[in-house]
Parts: sequence; C-alpha cells; structure tokens
Amino acid sequence: MTLHTVNEARHHLMQTEMAYWREDNLFSGHWWFIVIINLLFFLVFIVLIDRSRFIMSAFCLLFSFFLVALVNEIGNYFGYWSYPYQFIGFLESFNAVDFITIPVVYALIYQYFTKWKAYLITLLLVSALIGLIGMPIFVHFQFYELHHWNPFSSFVLLFIVGLVIKWVCDFIAARDTIVR
Repeated sequence: MTLHTVNEARHHLMQTEMAYWREDNLFSGHWWFIVIINLLFFLVFIVLIDRSRFIMSAFCLLFSFFLVALVNEIGNYFGYWSYPYQFIGFLESFNAVDFITIPVVYALIYQYFTKWKAYLITLLLVSALIGLIGMPIFVHFQFYELHHWNPFSSFVLLFIVGLVIKWVCDFIAARDTIVR
C-alpha cells in the first residue's frame, strides 16, 4: 500500500461522508436538535458563569471543549463509536449532543464545586447520569452508535476526563496571577 492509495481512499471517504451529511443530516430533525440543545447549554453557561471568575471559567470551558473533542476524535478514529448526525460534516469535534453540552457541564461543575471532595462526588454522579442514562437514551434516538464501546466505559471515561479537567484548571489557577 502506498501513501497515494491511502490519500485516494481518504478522499473518497470524505466525499462520501459529505454527501451523506448534505443529504441525510443537514436540516434534519436530528440536526436541529443538535443545534438547539447546544445553543441552550451555551446560553445556560453564559447565564450561570461566575463573572468574578470569568477568565478561569472560560478557560475551563475551552479546555473541556478541547479535551472532549480530542477524546471524541480518538474514539471515532478507532471505531469505538460514531455519530450518525453531525452539526458540521467535516469537523468530527462538532458532532452530536456533546460538542458543547459536555464541556459546559464540566465547566459548571468546576465553577460550583471548588473543593476536591465535593467535585469528585458531583463528577461521579454526573458521569453516571450521562454515561449510564444519557448515553443509552441518545443511542436509542440514534445520536450515537456504539461499536466497541458501552455505557459503563463512557461513565469511566467521563469521570477520568473530569479529573483531568479539574487537575489542569486547578494547576493553571494556582500558577497564573491573571485568573486571581
């Protein structure tokens, strides 16, 4: 196999995915749900953000977005899950319900539960709610397809990602005089 063959296959796959997105995704009921739910969560974040800790909360949201996008890219690339409906067809990170919703949830947990113990308890409950209840619901409504993955794995991954977010945001906050 040559790089040229790989690039041709990638180009064909991209064209097929874009055709699928244009014909079956764009402006469908699922697509509108993705748009509306993500806008609602973003508006909730805007309303609930602690103005006195704006920079840190915004950093936490952006870092959460980056980390969730990275995890989604890796999981999708290795075929653990896929998203039948996407907001933007050529950006895997802007996929189903979790491209803004999950980062907003992480940022709000970080904002409201500053102590590790309270954060861990809340993170455990929210990870269970999203991974063990929310994920199966969204699978049922065809927002996700799980291939080599299960809701318990999502619960564990959501919890680990939340730990990383807390650790990194606390690390940055403790060392950066701008966020104080």
